[in-house]
Amino acid sequence: MTDERTARAHGELDLARAALDGGDLAHAAGHVAGAIASAPGLPEVHELLAALTARAGDEGALELFPLEQPAFIGTVVARAHLQGRHDPIGGLRMLAQATQFDSAQPWADVSWVRHLEPRRLDPNELARLFVAVMSSLGDPAEAPVAAANEVYLDLARRATAAHPGSALLHGAAAGLARRFTALAPAALADAVRWGAHGHRLRPDKLTSVWYAYALKADGRLDAALQVMRQAWQAEPGEVDLCADMANWLADAGRADEALELLDTAMRQEPGYDCAVHTAARLRFQRDGDAAHLVGLVDFMREHPLTSHEHTDLAGACHGRPWLGMVGGPSESVINLLHQVERERRPGLEGTATVSALEVPSALAVVRRELPGLDLTIEGAPPADMVGPQRPEGRVLWRYDGLHATPAVPPPPQRARELLDRLVWPLWPDPVAAYDRALPLGQLGAEELVSLLVHPPAGTDPKLPDGVWERAGQVYACLGLLHCEELRAGAEPGDTARSRELLTAIAFGVEDWTTEAALFALVVAAWLDPGCREEVRGVVGRRFLDAMQQSRHRVVTIRESLGELALLTPQMVPQVAALARELLSRRDDEPAGQHEPAGPPEHSGGPARKRRWFGKR
Repeated sequence: MTDERTARAHGELDLARAALDGGDLAHAAGHVAGAIASAPGLPEVHELLAALTARAGDEGALELFPLEQPAFIGTVVARAHLQGRHDPIGGLRMLAQATQFDSAQPWADVSWVRHLEPRRLDPNELARLFVAVMSSLGDPAEAPVAAANEVYLDLARRATAAHPGSALLHGAAAGLARRFTALAPAALADAVRWGAHGHRLRPDKLTSVWYAYALKADGRLDAALQVMRQAWQAEPGEVDLCADMANWLADAGRADEALELLDTAMRQEPGYDCAVHTAARLRFQRDGDAAHLVGLVDFMREHPLTSHEHTDLAGACHGRPWLGMVGGPSESVINLLHQVERERRPGLEGTATVSALEVPSALAVVRRELPGLDLTIEGAPPADMVGPQRPEGRVLWRYDGLHATPAVPPPPQRARELLDRLVWPLWPDPVAAYDRALPLGQLGAEELVSLLVHPPAGTDPKLPDGVWERAGQVYACLGLLHCEELRAGAEPGDTARSRELLTAIAFGVEDWTTEAALFALVVAAWLDPGCREEVRGVVGRRFLDAMQQSRHRVVTIRESLGELALLTPQMVPQVAALARELLSRRDDEPAGQHEPAGPPEHSGGPARKRRWFGKR
């Protein structure tokens, strides 16, 4: 309990006493509830609650703490304490709800709970109570949470002793007890003992799962698997047992066994979502092939109803460029910017030289952040960098020698503000990023294009330079997939005109916008199997162009395009192999260096590209 919370509780108690002295019981009750919400374990809180009850009577006191919607936590807990005197299970249920709301507070650690006689209570009701509480504690609970809720472990010990014949109670107590190992190491032995006893009494699915989880927490994985396998053999229809076992095996480095189990489950029930989700994640983690994730997205679209919320797609994508976050910048000018503390930038003056021209979005960030820097770019402007990659490419930047200026006007303020509210460089998975971009669909196509060249400046000092701007460009391109103007008159879900514009941007002037446009096209292909062949061609060709150009100059976005090629559904195997080979060499390259390098000899040139993709 913090000093601030205690002080706030004492302030509420002073007001409650004044109201009680004046006979205003309703206001006194409100302040008591406020004190309980701030410091539920403070003895003075319970003393004043008792005084209020004595003044109002039992029924009157309950009426002073009505359960309204939305319910105030202090009111719920106060009513739980009053109700617990005559209806312990009802009071405990409300305390469990408070624990679910905020498990860090000792809502139930009060005298009447400590002195309950479990033999007088229904063991099945106690089991339900433990199930309700355990889900909010963490597995295992962190030490402060465990300390705040140790009263439930104490109640479990007394309840199992009072009801030795209740299998459900012993199983639930085992599930609860293993959460408390950070506070009481002996709780794990309790969990194993109670789990084993409940399983002996009635070896059904529930008691098997609680016992197996206790064994696993005790480091006895094979014994836990044996209990689970026996439960599955007894109830073959319970294929969800496979998903648990598969996750355990995968965590133990036994992915092949895990996938064998999941394959068995899916043969038995092909539409079982837990097995499909878990298998896709494990297969991706094993070989890195994004086709497993694309297949999972297809499954989710075809099977919208699920047994529960899944996190496998997000878990597989977490921390991976373009899957779970925007790819980072690789330009040397951004590396230069990293070396200058943000506080020094506004007044800093000086000169710097880079050996080759780099993409205009990166240079724009540097010039904005270091207005006093005289930046010299050596070399001649490469013709294949300062103009569009293809005649149909959309020109977002115009070059005068080595200096690029925006070719589109700034967006209106409302467009900037809308993008700024939505953008963040991390997302659970590409589909979630697409969903988050939905409000941008209300903007016009040209407004979204303007945001690509004029993205909001990053304001979070903890983010690396350029990341916020790149994320803004990504969301602007995802917004094009939602753009109501481009989808007017089309069938629901038809993004053909949006894809046409994104393709033009991808083949425009080489820039961060190239990556953002290709990412949006990849997301479109994840969502719509009907456009996969088209997107495969666009992403593959653009990547091969970058590989070809890197024979004679630096292409800073080359590796990023390789990453996007590997995320593209049904990418041509030879192109995917080339991307994998490129990225495997990247880790051996010294940080910050971008020496021109050509593709492997087998990558070939234009003739090979024609064989892979054919004509548009």
